[in-house]
Amino acid sequence: MLCSELGNDRLVVWNPCTGQTRNIKARTSFQTNQTYALGYSTSSPSGHSYKILRYFDYRNDQEVWVPQCEIYDLSSDSWRVLDSFPLDYIMFRDGISLKGDTYWVAGHNESGYFMMKFDFTTERFVCLPLPIPIERFEDRFVLSVVRDEKLAVLLIDDSSDYLSYDRSEAMRIWVSNKISDEDANKDLSWRSDLVLEVDFDNYSKNFRSFLLDEENKVAILCCGIEFVGEYYTTIIYIIGEDMLKEVYTGTITASRSHSPLVITYVPSLVRI
Repeated sequence: MLCSELGNDRLVVWNPCTGQTRNIKARTSFQTNQTYALGYSTSSPSGHSYKILRYFDYRNDQEVWVPQCEIYDLSSDSWRVLDSFPLDYIMFRDGISLKGDTYWVAGHNESGYFMMKFDFTTERFVCLPLPIPIERFEDRFVLSVVRDEKLAVLLIDDSSDYLSYDRSEAMRIWVSNKISDEDANKDLSWRSDLVLEVDFDNYSKNFRSFLLDEENKVAILCCGIEFVGEYYTTIIYIIGEDMLKEVYTGTITASRSHSPLVITYVPSLVRI
């Protein structure tokens, strides 16, 4: 797992299974507006080669904000700058990891949204289709992983009329075909796995993460609500085809927002 200290002053790679940690020194000073991802390359003859992706903006000598992408290689303990990567999109929410690669929802309001993958073997960004076109950020979308072999997308259609008394909206979860190390670059296909009509007058829809039990068609949803920068509330729901139940609510005092997450973790004895 990749961890950052409060204030983004230090990166730590941590293996919860072995308890081993490794501090990572930045090539340049850590920025507050940056994105990290931990993954691995499958091209190394000795096995998986673990790397860290760092994406951030910095102000150059002309006082212009410039995006930059860097790679840290754990085997060589070194950073380097990626020479070529797309610049005309924004990555939203936290990324998810599957088969050594990282996925985000990316895009902008003018051209719509899509799935973006960073391939740690080729060190390139790849655009992938979402299950349906998403043209507005108001359509709430969250990514997840199913049993370390499939992608899942949760979408809430937020297009209802706010002047209407009817606040029931469709929550839908799609699941992709299986993705393996050998055919990670094959075309994605999607099927709708769970559809639920929800009255959001009674439930929060600020979902940040979710886990799906594909066999039983049940999902755990985790959402976070910030109140005037002082209090942060985490709410966890369990949903099914005929069920939506709030199972946890907790509020903390925080100086900054921390999005709650539920994640999958595959134990590993890999040394870092």
